[in-house]
Amino acid sequence: MMKTTNSKLPVMSDERIMELKNFKTKDYSDCPEQTPAQLQEFKPKYPDAHLYKPIKQVVQLRLDADILEWLKSEGPGYQTRANAILRQAMLQAD
Repeated sequence: MMKTTNSKLPVMSDERIMELKNFKTKDYSDCPEQTPAQLQEFKPKYPDAHLYKPIKQVVQLRLDADILEWLKSEGPGYQTRANAILRQAMLQAD
């Protein structure tokens, strides 16, 4: 029996699926252990986030077509960019 979850994906045989499910690696040579000093040097991607993740709400928002086109012109993630722009404006208004 051949399985696929999306018609655009190539079909995999049952043997290949089992091979992938049973795959385990013990070779971690490409990711060596970090020393405490090295770990201290890591910088968070969003240093001002302070581990705060606000609850998202689904809304319907009407935007001018040129604004939406501009947001989408940067590629995927336009809603996240719009949220960041609005958050920045909110913080500046305080």
